[in-house]
Amino acid sequence: MIVRMPKFLKKAGLAAALVFLLLLVLVGIRFGMTISIDRWLTSSLGNTSFSFGDGLMTIISALGSPLATFIYAVVIAGLLYFSNLRIPAIWVLLTYISGLAIGQIFKVAVGRARPIGHLASGYAFPSNHALTTFIIITIIFVLVLPNLSSTSLQLWFGWGTITFGLLLMEATLYLQDHFLSDALAGAAFGIAWVTLWVWLYEKYARVLHDRIPMLQYDAI
Repeated sequence: MIVRMPKFLKKAGLAAALVFLLLLVLVGIRFGMTISIDRWLTSSLGNTSFSFGDGLMTIISALGSPLATFIYAVVIAGLLYFSNLRIPAIWVLLTYISGLAIGQIFKVAVGRARPIGHLASGYAFPSNHALTTFIIITIIFVLVLPNLSSTSLQLWFGWGTITFGLLLMEATLYLQDHFLSDALAGAAFGIAWVTLWVWLYEKYARVLHDRIPMLQYDAI
């Protein structure tokens, strides 16, 4: 199969799901220590500036925005589609769109306000930037890295995407968009969500391939 569960992903996905659920409970009940750490760290980063810091963090935030990551998802899906890999292409888009939608439901359900001074509307938990960025990063680890011929290229590309994800999380705090728990929850949910959809792909891709005539000649 084109989409298959890497050895590390089951454990990583389970750990990410547990982290997300823990943060969901702590933030949902307004646990004092969590709130204090969030406010202290966000305030500290917000009061710290460095040369080109605002510009750099703004660029990173823009590159990891839901709009940008949606474009990444469309590009990946488009490359798959025109390679006669339509089921994996559909999988990429459904994984991304459904993850963002469920994340938005959690946002409204938790109803957490953004850090003081932030001008944007909407709720903070979980961070859509972190959520969608780590959906794309995890998809890259599942679909792209295994198909790179060079081990060194796999290593550099893998570490590069992880580094960007961590910088994106830092940017959301630096720009006062989110608290630490928002960013961690978004990243954890993104990893867990892709893990779930990899499992669904392995379970149902063959069924769709065999039952839908227009897909019977596609590789899965």
